[in-house]
Amino acid sequence: MAKGSYEAYRKALSDVYRGWWSAWPLTERVEVGEVRKLHRTGSVAAGSLADRGIEAKPRPAGAPGDITYDAGGTVAVHFKAAGVAADGFSTVAAAEAGALVEFRDEHSALIVYTGLEQSGLADLAELADSLVRRLWRGDWDPDLLVVSDVIAARAGTVLIADRAGASAELRLEGTVGPGPLQLVDLAGRGAFSASSRLGLNWTGTNLTPCYRVVRVRRTWLNRVREEYGTPQPGRGLAAGPVPPLLLDEARDEAVAVIEHVEQAGDLEHLESGERL
Repeated sequence: MAKGSYEAYRKALSDVYRGWWSAWPLTERVEVGEVRKLHRTGSVAAGSLADRGIEAKPRPAGAPGDITYDAGGTVAVHFKAAGVAADGFSTVAAAEAGALVEFRDEHSALIVYTGLEQSGLADLAELADSLVRRLWRGDWDPDLLVVSDVIAARAGTVLIADRAGASAELRLEGTVGPGPLQLVDLAGRGAFSASSRLGLNWTGTNLTPCYRVVRVRRTWLNRVREEYGTPQPGRGLAAGPVPPLLLDEARDEAVAVIEHVEQAGDLEHLESGERL
């Protein structure tokens, strides 16, 4: 798949969920409490907190919802009800329900997700406490990312135009609710019957469109290194127990110890070769 299609998809999601990371490939499932490593323009799975003996208590998911994104009106969608003939359709039979999608601009995106639910870690202070203890023992790589929140979707459909004038026809399968067809009816229900000039056409179910990550705050780690020394493998930051001051800071002000990392910000670090 063309790089331009991925960038168009990532930009579209960031317009809605600014600072979140887009799961890639689209079939990738990401879980709260997962540990990940930076890789190129994103991240890859590197186990979980549970693998490292850290409990990750999730908070209840929010109420389900939907998202429809059409790149600022650059996408036109025409629906056809089953049993009705309609102009412009060439591969969807009159007896079938369908949708004709037309893109005005290059790399325009149509993204439809339904049944969205957000879940996340219940207590970031507990995570901060655990990471401080492991850093002190030299058992945690500060470059690692921890998934703190995820947006899960029951179903989704994504189309990205490779060039201006791209189009696609979809047969709408399964049960469609009463009343006129809507964009949310495309999510996970469309079977592509024809397409032209598309960089990406995809549909699926049980997805993780995006997630947020946290890591040890760099400024905090630099301060600890100045006061207590540099971590050494197998030796920890220093001999003896963790200083109570560091544990109090983790419990009382977790955001001083760990920070949410935006995908765009880490791309800049990767490009410049910056590392801890």
